[in-house]
Amino acid sequence: MKLKVYNSMYDRRTSYFFEISEFNFYEGDEVKVKWCKPEEIAISTGNKEFPFRIIQRKWIREMDGKPYSFEVKDKKEEVRLVQGSNGKVYEVTSHSCTCPGFTFRGTCKHLGSK
Repeated sequence: MKLKVYNSMYDRRTSYFFEISEFNFYEGDEVKVKWCKPEEIAISTGNKEFPFRIIQRKWIREMDGKPYSFEVKDKKEEVRLVQGSNGKVYEVTSHSCTCPGFTFRGTCKHLGSK
């Protein structure tokens, strides 16, 4: 896949001593990364030390030469409070948790609890 991505530094281009282009171009295959959020996409880089790049979908302007747009819904997400095995209380949404396990692994047992 080929991506044309808006360069978020472009709005402040006069603050730099070097030229800032309006768009960056990336090419690679989409890869699944467990800590990648729904508003992000991960693509391969071909570099062993830096195997993928995570890009905010809101900055993508073209995908494979076709216009691309992504809207962030302003839907208020339900937050539940769940007591952990150690007695601490964590905030859980449909895709995240404030517990140390989720922070470290990107998943935890609280996400499935009701």
